[in-house]
Amino acid sequence: MTTTIVPTPTATIPLTATLESPFHHGAGSSGNTSLLRTQDVVQPDGAVARVPFLSAASVRHGLRDALAWHLARTLPIEEGSLPKTAVDLLWTGGAVTSTGAVTDLEMARRVENVLPMLGLLGYAAQSSIVTGTLRASDLILVCAENDARLPAELRGARRAATYRGEEFGTRHDQADSPIGRYIDAAGGGDTAQMIWDTQVVITGARLHGELSLTPAATEAHRMVLGAALWAWAPGGRVMLGAKTGQGFGRATITGPDWVWCRQQHEVWTEHVREHADAIRDLIADLSR
Repeated sequence: MTTTIVPTPTATIPLTATLESPFHHGAGSSGNTSLLRTQDVVQPDGAVARVPFLSAASVRHGLRDALAWHLARTLPIEEGSLPKTAVDLLWTGGAVTSTGAVTDLEMARRVENVLPMLGLLGYAAQSSIVTGTLRASDLILVCAENDARLPAELRGARRAATYRGEEFGTRHDQADSPIGRYIDAAGGGDTAQMIWDTQVVITGARLHGELSLTPAATEAHRMVLGAALWAWAPGGRVMLGAKTGQGFGRATITGPDWVWCRQQHEVWTEHVREHADAIRDLIADLSR
């Protein structure tokens, strides 16, 4: 299959996430408390409110990570077969590894025709830094303090404090459990339970943002964006923020046309399979 590269108008895809479990986006810790990240929002009366949000960087990372894993499994890429520069290129966007100011136009054309996911999200390789065509916004809390930034249908929610909470837990001392019989008493070291708590946005709250493409985006970028959305949130089911391994951040996203996203994912999967050798060669060349 040959990918046709043609200009496409700017596209905007709204994202509204409804939380199905508590959500945490970290801002460090204070003692045993994991702090919730907030941003300052100026209110109509001039006051400044601190409101929880999910950063655009986190959304972009989710999309890039999903595409990288899809690529690794579809080619497939054997474990231990890539240099660190190639892993960085696919999972974090890469880094400049050589000096020089001459743009390799032929390499840029290869990227667009063989691996347009790099052109969508942006990348750095050899002596070049290429800006991607994807623009992501923060996912902001649907609350009164953000009314001026929300679409009309999402305005009128309660104040941000209503949607904030804390989750508590205890790391148990195993000495008091059946496991304790395996502990060498002569080994010393008294231990104790440690109580922890995490600041969260509570279940049922909503976050809203959008994805868009610049006028420089190609039809291939638009296709890969649909594929990325499906790989990241198949059918709208996604994990957001931090501590997802503990069940935090389950959400349902509405806004994208998920039927279209699944179709684009199928197209992208077929492209990767048909261009497997060319993709491997390109990754190797970009990683030198």
